[in-house]
Amino acid sequence: MLAVRPLGRMLKHGLLGLAMVVGALLAVRQGLVPALEAVFAPDPATVSLLRRSGIFLAVLLAYAAWRRWVLPGPGRDLRFRPLAVLGGALGGAAQVSLVTLAGFAAGYYVVVAAPGASPALLGVAGMILVAAFLEEVLYRGVLFGTLEDGMGSAAAMWLQALVFAAMHLSNAPASAVELATTLVAGTLLGAMWAALYAWTRSLWVVAAHHACWNFAIILTGLPLSGLGDWRGLAPVESAYRGPPWLTGGVFGPEDAPLCLVVVAVSLWWMVRQARRSGRWLPAASRRADADSGKAATDVA
Repeated sequence: MLAVRPLGRMLKHGLLGLAMVVGALLAVRQGLVPALEAVFAPDPATVSLLRRSGIFLAVLLAYAAWRRWVLPGPGRDLRFRPLAVLGGALGGAAQVSLVTLAGFAAGYYVVVAAPGASPALLGVAGMILVAAFLEEVLYRGVLFGTLEDGMGSAAAMWLQALVFAAMHLSNAPASAVELATTLVAGTLLGAMWAALYAWTRSLWVVAAHHACWNFAIILTGLPLSGLGDWRGLAPVESAYRGPPWLTGGVFGPEDAPLCLVVVAVSLWWMVRQARRSGRWLPAASRRADADSGKAATDVA
């Protein structure tokens, strides 16, 4: 059971991180961008670019400040390693493409038209990247980082994964079965990205994996996490030819049984790699016991 002091410390660190990140986001979205619009009257495309780039930079700086002065991490998670980031991006696209391509091959996803890629997809890609980065900062950086500091990697992984899944339930249909499936799928996805973060200790790698996972789904013309806003921009128009339990239904391929298997296996492998690399942290009490034992050995 958590002691009162560690619990209070976690709450303080987590709430401060949330306040700094959300505050930075709102300062740009509700303050800076409207002020620039009022003074310079830029066109809508420029406003969109200013909003996305401004939010990205503001959140990045806020998170970096939180990591430096409030909760120093076990590794430099904002250090940019190009090859690792490329590996994360390719891995995310490949994992979910295994699910969607298998669905097309089996015939329960079908291409009904091929209008070609819309130029607007470039803007969608930018939005997906910023959204994935924001989610990774909040869920894996602040929430997982705070919980891991007090509870260790395993408990932190599952707790933040449940929060991550719960926040996506509003995109799911109201039926009990579909809500339950979305909760399981979202929890596994949240746990997988936490395990990837624990293994690589890089927010950039996880954000790239997450963004390319999402964008690979968009390119198929299938729903992404219950959202179909961008389906008309995809290079292909797709439809279902199978029951919802097999296709993923309204929520999309992330709720499909094959996706659950792929994510579960990936989660197991990533946790294994994190343990092997020595980056999987035990609970704080076990860390303290280990440090005490090491200190006693050194004195002896």
